[in-house]
Amino acid sequence: MMHIDHEVVIDADEGGIAPSTISISGSTLDYRFENEYNIPNDEREMDRLDLQHHICLLTLGGSLGLAPPCLPGAKVGRVLDIGTGTGIWAMQFGDDHPEADVLGVDLSAIQPGFTGPNVKFEIDDLEEEWTYSQPFDYIHSRFMTSSIANWKDLLTNSFNNLKPGGFLELQEPDLFAQSDDGSLPSDCALNRYCKLLSEAMVKLGREYVFVPALKTLMEEVGFVEVTLSCYKWPMNTWPRDPKFKELGAYNYENISQAAEALAMAPLTRAFDWSWEEVNVFLIDVRKDLKNSNYHAYFPVWLGIQEFALMLKSEHRALKEDHILIKHWIIGRTPEKEPTPAPRDNQPVILDVDDESDDTRSEMGSSIASSSTSLRSSILDYRFENGRTYHRYKDGKYNIPNDQREMERLDSQHYLWLFVLDDRLGVAPPCHPDSEVGRVLDVGTGSGIWAVNFGDEHPESDVLAMDLSPTFPDAAPPNVTFEVDDLEEDWTYSRPFDYIHSRVMTACVNDWKVYLQKCYDNLVPGGWVELQELDLFPRSDDGTLTPDHPLIKCCQLLLEASEIFGRPYIPIPPLKELLTEIGFVDVSLSIYKWPTNPWAKDPKYKELGELHGQNMAEGLEGFCMAPLTRAHNWTPEEVNVFLVDVRNNLKDRNIHAYWPIYCLIGRKPEKEPTPAPPAPASLEAASPTPAPSSPPAPVASQPQSPAKTPATDYASIPAADQTSAEASAKSPAPASS
Repeated sequence: MMHIDHEVVIDADEGGIAPSTISISGSTLDYRFENEYNIPNDEREMDRLDLQHHICLLTLGGSLGLAPPCLPGAKVGRVLDIGTGTGIWAMQFGDDHPEADVLGVDLSAIQPGFTGPNVKFEIDDLEEEWTYSQPFDYIHSRFMTSSIANWKDLLTNSFNNLKPGGFLELQEPDLFAQSDDGSLPSDCALNRYCKLLSEAMVKLGREYVFVPALKTLMEEVGFVEVTLSCYKWPMNTWPRDPKFKELGAYNYENISQAAEALAMAPLTRAFDWSWEEVNVFLIDVRKDLKNSNYHAYFPVWLGIQEFALMLKSEHRALKEDHILIKHWIIGRTPEKEPTPAPRDNQPVILDVDDESDDTRSEMGSSIASSSTSLRSSILDYRFENGRTYHRYKDGKYNIPNDQREMERLDSQHYLWLFVLDDRLGVAPPCHPDSEVGRVLDVGTGSGIWAVNFGDEHPESDVLAMDLSPTFPDAAPPNVTFEVDDLEEDWTYSRPFDYIHSRVMTACVNDWKVYLQKCYDNLVPGGWVELQELDLFPRSDDGTLTPDHPLIKCCQLLLEASEIFGRPYIPIPPLKELLTEIGFVDVSLSIYKWPTNPWAKDPKYKELGELHGQNMAEGLEGFCMAPLTRAHNWTPEEVNVFLVDVRNNLKDRNIHAYWPIYCLIGRKPEKEPTPAPPAPASLEAASPTPAPSSPPAPVASQPQSPAKTPATDYASIPAADQTSAEASAKSPAPASS
């Protein structure tokens, strides 16, 4: 068989990366069937397999394979596609060859119900006895390494079920990434990841095989004209050449989505890791995959018609002690049993340029410290005073991450829905009829906002991130969760159409840096929305005074947040900061959450009832860590002090509320010509409590097309005098 190889030089890119147009929805569905196949079969994985198919087509110039049956004018009879997955290869082959009779087999029934009349699918186990009534002209399989227990049996079954002269084609992956210039460190997280997968699959009895050895094994079984070709798929968009940059963009999307799918079952089943341990480990793996200072690629054993990359003969992939490689292997059954030994087909050798520019990084610089051990305190959580707290970046978030807090966050979510008339935000992407692309939910918590948004906007691709892996087990197929730290470099491969965050005050060290990251990671015309609250409650009639325990509690929380280096901040100045960074159509809407059902209006009474319950559930969680860690109180002192705070919260004679804000801004379609002036630094919330009778906030009308809620929650009517009762004098707070 003739295949054409062209010498191609891959240079590290010195310019900017054009935003990739790839958009692949994904998340893990609540659908799991335990079997010997260790990769999911959910919708997210099906989308990834279809993307991987596209990469193969891109690599082969649109061809479905290298074997003669894949040539445009070939006339083919019976075809078997082993491990057909989504069935996309089988269906396309059937379309290209209407004269063929194509059978696709797989362990999972995940193939489409409607196919061409010449394509059929069956659920079958290729490791059981093959009982096909007629032999095949062509057998094809793709990426089956780590799925086969005995390759000799598979190759023998294939040989015995082919007609004389029939072809077998194997397409197999290398597990380990390579770099020809040494830019990929041997001790990086990605290499550790691959090594662990290799060891896990050995324990599970389906190891990643040394695929070049299959060439010899095929010849031993009886195949002739066996050819083996090896090429490269860049790990990300580091190459300068546009064709390889495109290939790298697609491959990055593929492997970044595959990272969890390939690892979850092997690491949890073979090494008894927890779900959280796997996801925390993947943080550094994903950073390696994004890092364009690593001029890495995955060896892919393919034939490429227009821009082929072959490995040098001294490359470790061609040495006998190398274990894992990605290949395209073709073999033909002889017309009659052969007597001479099969001829040796050596791959064409092609030099790879070693003068790549490794001084520029498009997707992020070197990875953040990956010294985190897999069984370390990151995943054990911090158990303190009866509650659990995150250990990944310990101390950056001082509220618990246990089930009690997740349930409180879910109930708080419904408070936001209540005041926003069942909308998830005021920015235009939250309108019911809006079409949204990529969405980022920062500090997702329980993930309820991201899940709701994904349900309401099935066309969107939602990524939700948090310091704690407290995400739901089931989510829509277009919602993905990641454990990450918003204060590290943002290295997302593509910008977002909408970035949302909620109640992040006291969680962010530098708001200017955070908002600048939002701006830089939005598409032109994209929106940011901050849903925030004030630390100090207020009263418009003077019934909440500075000497109330509730105010003292907030003052202590403010002081603690300053000690922690993440102070509570006043929210209204963020509006000016958004404008100075470059956002346009900036608007601030203000609402009120009553502390309890003191209001006369039925809507506010209901809102106060719900908010009072939420505060009662969360008060200890808000206060315990700050007061014990920053003020050195004992847990007993905290609980005694909170008795009086709770009395204030329940007292209907105190007509208090918390100001709530929705702040939105849009990135302009074109960058302004003059550089914006440096924004004034944000100061922490004033130590002096808000005056007892401040002017009532008024909801401002957004300058954008965003709709304002129908209900005006910025002006609360007079208190319900019939329900107000005289409150007892509060005892003095416990001394700190």
